[in-house]
Amino acid sequence: MSILKPDSLLTLPEAEAEALMNELPLAEQASVVLMTPWERRQEIILLSQDSMALVQGLPVEELFWTVKAIGPQDAVHILNLANEEQLQFVFDLDWWHKAELRPEKIATWILLLFEIGEKAMASWLQWLMKKDETLLPAILRPFLQIYKRPDDMDIQEAKDVLPNFTLDNVYFVFFKKEALQPIWGRFLMKMLEVSPGLYRDVFETILGETEAKNLEKSFHLRRSRIGDWGLPDYYDALDIYAPLRGNHIRKVEIAYFEEEKGFDILLPAFVPTLYMGEYPVLRTAIEELSGTKAMERVVQEWAGAANKVLMVDEIDLDDPDALRNSLFKVAAFLNLGLEAAAKAEHRSPKDVLKSGVLEDIIRFANTIIRRLAAKARSLVDSGRISKDFLHLPEAWADALRGLLFKSPLLWDPVLSKYRPFCDMTDLIAVENIITTVDKWTRLMAHILPQHGNWAREISWRSTNLGHPNELILPQALLTALAQKTLGGELKVYPVPAGKLNYLRSTWFPSSLAPELPLETVKHCVEALQPVAEQAGLTRERLDSIVKESLMTLYEEWRDLPDDIPIDGRFVSSIIIDLEAD
Repeated sequence: MSILKPDSLLTLPEAEAEALMNELPLAEQASVVLMTPWERRQEIILLSQDSMALVQGLPVEELFWTVKAIGPQDAVHILNLANEEQLQFVFDLDWWHKAELRPEKIATWILLLFEIGEKAMASWLQWLMKKDETLLPAILRPFLQIYKRPDDMDIQEAKDVLPNFTLDNVYFVFFKKEALQPIWGRFLMKMLEVSPGLYRDVFETILGETEAKNLEKSFHLRRSRIGDWGLPDYYDALDIYAPLRGNHIRKVEIAYFEEEKGFDILLPAFVPTLYMGEYPVLRTAIEELSGTKAMERVVQEWAGAANKVLMVDEIDLDDPDALRNSLFKVAAFLNLGLEAAAKAEHRSPKDVLKSGVLEDIIRFANTIIRRLAAKARSLVDSGRISKDFLHLPEAWADALRGLLFKSPLLWDPVLSKYRPFCDMTDLIAVENIITTVDKWTRLMAHILPQHGNWAREISWRSTNLGHPNELILPQALLTALAQKTLGGELKVYPVPAGKLNYLRSTWFPSSLAPELPLETVKHCVEALQPVAEQAGLTRERLDSIVKESLMTLYEEWRDLPDDIPIDGRFVSSIIIDLEAD
């Protein structure tokens, strides 16, 4: 296998890069192309004297992703080298949304076909004549209205009463969008030039068959074509997210995945390079299976699973980052599924990958995530938190929000964005957040007023927060504890600004203390014990909640001078009534 790296090749002067590329056998050139990121592939391909063979040897999905990453307008060079089946695959993906055609996409590609070249347009039309008689009528209907001159109407009369455009004095065309007439007029002329019979049959189909019937036939053929390429229709792909039956990963036939050493397999770049991500469990399993018959099966099943995810998630095919992220999502599911299944079945990830059906490994991961999402949904439906996650600390809200997406995601605070769950650590972290929110909301449900009444029972204009939406649960709990300490009831009402220094001296008598006073923690725990029992909280959990809440205020006040009144405007850990003494 060649050690020529695309990044190195692209940094060389063009003549030197061409020479190096063309010294390689075609198979190794193809490997270099596949290892190149989509955005740079056209540059690598055009270095080769066999560029047409390289393009036509690309897997159709790889050509599609490459064209999308470069941008169709800038990809005309490789599109001109593609064969008719590859072009049709691109059209089959880009022209349809589920079972409906997208006229704006059709018009864009027809214009681009002319830019690619008259020969490409003619070859594609000739291919359609043999492969799909339904597509041309279907794509023309949104743009044209066809009229046929009756046999008893002479040509002059027809020109007076029928639309102006005709190429044969038999079929007269009205263009529904005048601005597109130059494009479609030119297209019709090319269609007639390629085959008068094709021209006639297309118009007769438009005139004689209902649009719904025509579209149904065309969709059926499109579905069959992309299925032949290993890309399922949206509805056929839905089972990738189906629950795993019996929580058991099926095994493949032993004879098929048995290891065979002693031969070299040139794997497609699909697995080991561009689309695996930094997932250690998956990567280690792949490396351990490299060069085995099982690896061939894994690559094939991986590609099939990725295709299903792409279709079901309805990825914006014009967004290369979304396409790439969808492929990484499959790798994340595999990494998580392998880790979880290996733990559950007491086997190594390599053994699970070697013998397990890849789609089941993905379903196993998705099933675990969905169970976690169901817990989050149950918590939201309990009514103890608001539907828009008000009053929760930001980290809790972000975690719950991600779980309730159509496809649950993990909020990654380091990346500041949502991403797929990829390992057990992710699941444990989020499950801990769900448990924490559950305990907090159970406790706060027994302290009045409850969150639904905070807006109307508190005079927010005179407080340090100014608006109820600024209040989060730890602030509310600490406020209620402060009220109890000051001799009031355990209720969420603003603490008088004039009592802040007294509260500090009571809770934190020494500003030099290195940690929270144990007496203060004990006092607050005892104040909450009755409601904690109602909420079903253990003493250990209650102790943790109290310490966490007090620590925020302790850190806020720790460095303030003892002899200066605390200014309530700048306190953030509890609600302060700025106008009360």
